[in-house]
Amino acid sequence: MKRLSVSLIALLAALPATAQQTDITLDEIVVTANRTALAANRTGSSVQVVDAETITKSGDTTVAGLLNRIPGVTVTTQGPVGTSTSLRIRGADKRYIAVFIDGIRVTDPTQTETSFDFGSLLAADISRIEVLRGSQSALWGGSAVGGVINITTHERLEEDGLKQTLRAEYGSDNTALLSYGLTQRQGRLETAFSATRYQTDGFSAAAAGTEPDSAEATRLSFSARYAMTDSLTLGTAFFTQETQSEFDGFGALGLADFENSQTQTEYGMRVFAEIDAGRTQHNLDLAYYDITRDIIDVNNGNSLFKGDRLSFGWNATTEVSETMSFVYGLDAMEEGAEYNRLPTGTRTTRTIGGFAQLLWSPTDSFDASATLRVDDHSEFGRFTTGRLAASWRVAPDTTLRAAIGTGFRAPSIDELYGDYVFFIGNPALTPEESISYELGIDQDFAGGAMLSATLFRLETDNLITYDATPTPNTLVNLPGTSVRKGVELGLELPINDVFTLTGAYTYTDARRPNGRLLTRVPRNQLSLTLDSDLGNGWSGSFGLTHASGAEDGFPQGDADSYTIYRAQVSYDLGQDRELYLRMENLTDEIYEIADGYGTPRRSVHVGIRASF
Repeated sequence: MKRLSVSLIALLAALPATAQQTDITLDEIVVTANRTALAANRTGSSVQVVDAETITKSGDTTVAGLLNRIPGVTVTTQGPVGTSTSLRIRGADKRYIAVFIDGIRVTDPTQTETSFDFGSLLAADISRIEVLRGSQSALWGGSAVGGVINITTHERLEEDGLKQTLRAEYGSDNTALLSYGLTQRQGRLETAFSATRYQTDGFSAAAAGTEPDSAEATRLSFSARYAMTDSLTLGTAFFTQETQSEFDGFGALGLADFENSQTQTEYGMRVFAEIDAGRTQHNLDLAYYDITRDIIDVNNGNSLFKGDRLSFGWNATTEVSETMSFVYGLDAMEEGAEYNRLPTGTRTTRTIGGFAQLLWSPTDSFDASATLRVDDHSEFGRFTTGRLAASWRVAPDTTLRAAIGTGFRAPSIDELYGDYVFFIGNPALTPEESISYELGIDQDFAGGAMLSATLFRLETDNLITYDATPTPNTLVNLPGTSVRKGVELGLELPINDVFTLTGAYTYTDARRPNGRLLTRVPRNQLSLTLDSDLGNGWSGSFGLTHASGAEDGFPQGDADSYTIYRAQVSYDLGQDRELYLRMENLTDEIYEIADGYGTPRRSVHVGIRASF
């Protein structure tokens, strides 16, 4: 890792030498950071956008693959597509991340920790992802302690017309992908539809296993918006996905081949209204999410998990003056879980919250925000969270930013009441509370080069953790403060007219109150991608992902360090048609991210993309 780090530092130091001319670029507009549209360099927060062009160029099949190359984000897989896949932001795992798809909160109320499993989320119909890092409970409520991932399907057309897209791919492990999309805009009406089918023979989820674990998924999504008048727009979004996957289990000798399977069915729907009332813009929405997991487990018996969420939100932005705006709103959410591992069979929790945020821009170069939120949880009562953020453009190409925020995470239904015989929940658990700090700089260089650096720290009190001391095992609140701290670096460097280098490096030191490392958090993670325009219709990319310094907890010990290489070459056939060849794990490295779980070997995929 030392060699890779030194190489990256050398690249950063060389940035000014690449400056030849000044390019003018438009500021990226984001919504997630302040719950209202604002240029990213004015939010004071660490927010990154993965746009449609980046998604297409990457060739990734799943969203997890895309996000693993963003500063501060790491991915832990437990086998092939369809098996458990967790994201961490700055060392904070999936229970601390709020995930939305088209405005629908998709974290699963039946998971041990209410969270979203990225194992089968396909990227084919995704047009944009905003990743907001740092504690965001003041804006987005509980569980947004580590950050927020806001996913948008279906890229909107800028003018009237119709666009169709097609992607077909086949590769190693008998893996096939077919996706079709249709987007239309006609006057006041916009509609979009997509359908994706994916299947693979996979590989063994158990590293020691020999039997491959297959998966197949079908995903449909639809969205529409209609401008009733110049001041009122109504819209809806809907998606459904069914995933069937196999996974291995634990036997007398540890993780091994077993004929286990899961069928997961999920769907979400949202209706919304956007109202332009002059100085005030209102957004109202009603969303519903439903998930069913039917599990066949030869060791632990079969289980059927059903969860749902109904939520209502009102969000408004009022422009008080040229230098001041208010963003404020109310929301209510009911989450339900039904499965045989609950003593009563069903449980429901309710949360009602409200927030107010002041946005202040006293000069063209300085922006600040202050947010206060109050939530009332049906099990744990009232929580107050707050957030301060500032952005100062000290020069046209230099932005300094800082943020501090408090957060909370209430124990999930399963953490409180789950009963698995060998493990039971703990009704005496109390919510986790946290405070998050960050300080960063974004620097643009002549020639289009960009560099960002962020120092971060997240302190968590009352960390909920596994306790193997009693029989059966349970969960407890850990006394003291757990700390996750580190630095994030992001880089974009046009080397010349042919090559562009992008990179992300994250150093994370994540520890319990007693100083022991939190598990499965890489101390070092580096991602580099070299994109090239080779001319005559040819383009390509070469990249690597390196991780080291993690510790696994099953059993406790050092996890593997690994460096995985990937490459892709594409040929433009003209008329928005492109052939591509993608190769993953070029050196066929054998490694484990989670102890005992298999990872993909070398693979080759060929495909075609077309727009018409």
